[in-house]
Amino acid sequence: MYTFDMNSRKPRIKTRNLQQSRSEILNAAFGEVFLKGFQGVSIDDIIKKTTLTKGAFYHQFPTKLDLGYTLVDEIIKPLIIDRWIRPLDKYENPLEGILARMKTLIGECDPAHLKLGCPLNNLVQEMSPIDKGFHERLQSALNLWVDELDRHLKRAKKSGYLKADVNTKQVALFVVMAHEGFYGMLKGLYDPNTFSALYDSMKRYFKNIEN
Repeated sequence: MYTFDMNSRKPRIKTRNLQQSRSEILNAAFGEVFLKGFQGVSIDDIIKKTTLTKGAFYHQFPTKLDLGYTLVDEIIKPLIIDRWIRPLDKYENPLEGILARMKTLIGECDPAHLKLGCPLNNLVQEMSPIDKGFHERLQSALNLWVDELDRHLKRAKKSGYLKADVNTKQVALFVVMAHEGFYGMLKGLYDPNTFSALYDSMKRYFKNIEN
């Protein structure tokens, strides 16, 4: 957009906040994709949830796939760190933190949200088999989660909370698998009471690997 500077007699560009526009699009897209799936949502659906024009959308994301890839890189990956990894810093024994996050984020979650499943798992199931770009980014997100959990579990082992023969990478893989499995079962059964059985099984598993 151009305005006119009366002093210089030259046109002056009035720039909009591109980062704010980008965030608005990504937040709207995340909500729509979570509800309808990536293939089930259109660019028009997303634009309707923003205050922006279609031109502003395409300025940020030339294609729908570009938007999808960015959702993984700039929304889902940071959510993994913020929701599942960074909170473990305050626990001397990370296993306690993992259980606490499971209980808070899944066990105490609104059943209506549980019905929608996990955004990461949904995209893995929907898009990883059919698009290489999605597959690579979703694989990277899962590896990020596993590697960061492994880092905390190594800390637990060094502090004596885990048995000496425990393979922390295997435990990290199991925890991520369990998280995705929790969501899958709760989404499929739509029975929040299922969480208690799954949660108790994880606690028993942790008891077996703890010192």
